[in-house]
Amino acid sequence: MLKTEKIEISSQELKIATTKIGAELCSIYSIENNFEFLWQARPELWARHTPILFPIVGKLVQNKILFQNEIYSQSQHGFARDLQFELTEIYADLLVFTLEASELTLSQYPYDFRLFVEYQIVKNLLIVSYKIINQGKQEMYYSIGAHPGFALPVPKLNEYIIEFEKKEVLERHLLSDGLFSGDTELIGSEVSSLHLNADLFNKDAIVFKHLKSSWIKLKHIHSNYEVKMNIDGWPYLGIWTKATCEEFICLEPWQGLADKIGFVGDASQKEGMRTLMPQQEEIFTYSIEFNI
Repeated sequence: MLKTEKIEISSQELKIATTKIGAELCSIYSIENNFEFLWQARPELWARHTPILFPIVGKLVQNKILFQNEIYSQSQHGFARDLQFELTEIYADLLVFTLEASELTLSQYPYDFRLFVEYQIVKNLLIVSYKIINQGKQEMYYSIGAHPGFALPVPKLNEYIIEFEKKEVLERHLLSDGLFSGDTELIGSEVSSLHLNADLFNKDAIVFKHLKSSWIKLKHIHSNYEVKMNIDGWPYLGIWTKATCEEFICLEPWQGLADKIGFVGDASQKEGMRTLMPQQEEIFTYSIEFNI
């Protein structure tokens, strides 16, 4: 199977395609409505579809991180999105990919890990699961996150809202050159929806911490277009599109965060970093339902 070959599964309602590079989804297609929900990675805007963020989420100060008193280099969002996974299971409605520690990963990250990525289709629902196993003999620190980008059928951000399951205090944690500045901005108080517009993204991603809602919806106010994401169990949420772009929106559940400006501590002191003891595993799942 060639590296660039697409691997597909489907239900009667939905068809998805993936590649081995990054175990990345490259298509979420409504069969009934003949509509592609996933952003198609136009390089002049954003050349990815749904990168998996591991073993870090976001950006590091000077692209460096301290593990066990040794400094390692990692680019934004980690290495998993650019590495080839192994396709370990394939069924009519389910795919499982695996990435294991290697000489390359050990040069950037000192832990013996195994990462499983599972995609399952149930009718009009896509379920995505990440399982992380610490195969080593020492405590392991990591973060993981999702970064799916959704194509907007009408390229006008002010025609879309993000709807929340519960009323929220929408306190945005601000970024400066990809790092958290420590400043916040209140963009809604006791509200159940956020009206999007291009100006919101002039300050990079919108980042919320510890929302009460277990699901969010991206909705077009003049049609039936709707992307509903279950984010229960994910403490952080990023909402992003490239500045001045109105053609796609990323909804990003995270288990981890970018560095704060000036952070120089060990990975164990980094906000949002998760811990796995030897031979332990953690599983994180989100799901997406589509309508148009």
